[in-house]
Amino acid sequence: MMAVFTPYMLRTEPTWQAAAWLVMLTATVTGLATPIRAELLFRGLERDSRSAVAET
Repeated sequence: MMAVFTPYMLRTEPTWQAAAWLVMLTATVTGLATPIRAELLFRGLERDSRSAVAET
């Protein structure tokens, strides 16, 4: 939803509010991407440890 309103915010709001909006947008994207990336890394580690146990 924030990405949809970003062009409107950048056109209509003062510079400091647009900058604050971009900071919030970046924080939101980072906050969503971090747990997803962590989950993918943990799955990869689980897969590697299971295959190492199966080989021995």
